[in-house]
Amino acid sequence: MATDYYSTLGVPKNASQDEIKKAYRKKAHQYHPDKNPNNPEAEAKFKEINNAYEVLGDDKKRANFDRFGDNYQNVNNAGSGFGFDGVQFDFQDFAGGGFAGGGIDDIFDSFFGGQQGARRRQQSTGASRAKGIDIEMSIELSLEEVAAGAKKVIEYEHKTKCEYCEGKGYEPGSKMKTCPTCTGKGRVYNRVDTIFGVIQQESVCPTCDGMGKVPEKECTHCKGKGFQTKVEKLEVDIPVGVSAGDRIKVSGKGQAGYRGSEPGDLYLRVSLKNHELLRRENTDVYSTATINYLDFILGTKIDIYTVWGEVEVQVPRFTNPEGKLRLREQGIPKLNTPGKRGDHYVELKIKMPETLSSADLLTLSEIRKKIV
Repeated sequence: MATDYYSTLGVPKNASQDEIKKAYRKKAHQYHPDKNPNNPEAEAKFKEINNAYEVLGDDKKRANFDRFGDNYQNVNNAGSGFGFDGVQFDFQDFAGGGFAGGGIDDIFDSFFGGQQGARRRQQSTGASRAKGIDIEMSIELSLEEVAAGAKKVIEYEHKTKCEYCEGKGYEPGSKMKTCPTCTGKGRVYNRVDTIFGVIQQESVCPTCDGMGKVPEKECTHCKGKGFQTKVEKLEVDIPVGVSAGDRIKVSGKGQAGYRGSEPGDLYLRVSLKNHELLRRENTDVYSTATINYLDFILGTKIDIYTVWGEVEVQVPRFTNPEGKLRLREQGIPKLNTPGKRGDHYVELKIKMPETLSSADLLTLSEIRKKIV
């Protein structure tokens, strides 16, 4: 069956380079061996994804692949020149002008597995191992914690550097050795008979995952990976003023890197608890207070709950029932700026009496005559 790199990445044939890159990153993250330990299917899928991006991410390789399919490595777009085993080349290939942007080294690398090209591909594959995978978790905060900042203790499971081998993947006193399968190239090659003749196809070495080296004696604690899984408790400082959807970065607390490489980061995505009394809009906070109709006329003092605790508020005489009371700087601080706070607004609601005595009604009638 012919290879379809577009299907492997899940993109259409007219996809832009940005779309191809985004699709590759998404799928590589999904099937990365560090995220799917001891999963041969995920590991094989990860290699397919890398192979697909190596082709589609290069404009010249992609053009050859679109035209010649699986034989893209061994066929140039030129229509004249010379060839062997049924494969045509343009003279410019040997001047460095045509063959996937590489010149004569790349031609012989493709057919015979040259050392220079293998080293480049090995470095490219190794780069995917340069850092552990990031972790994202959700963390729920109250408005009070957002306003004042907080220290939150979280407990989570992740891969950490193997303490026994210090993340190296091999037994203390041992070392890394050249991979016996690929002899250090990071790639393996298979000769295939095609309509163009006998060609050589390459793929990531399954033994060393393209690294070119394997442990001389694998660490007995981590089985050569350089990391182990553990549950960790971590105290995190919550900055003031964060909003729902913000991410708090904790550097170096993601998944451990492969064989001692840099660990990933931990991201805490913020969500906010629903508050019974308060409502937030940016840095301002809103609440409601219900007072009786006489208090609107005569004025009164009421206790209002804010994110900073209760405060006593004066309701002036003849306050408009449709108005708001503004409590300056009693809202949420600006992100990471404790000294700059929003305001707290109190929306007033009128409370009408359920019953009144005849004497009360008479008194109110007399008052109404005076107002009119």
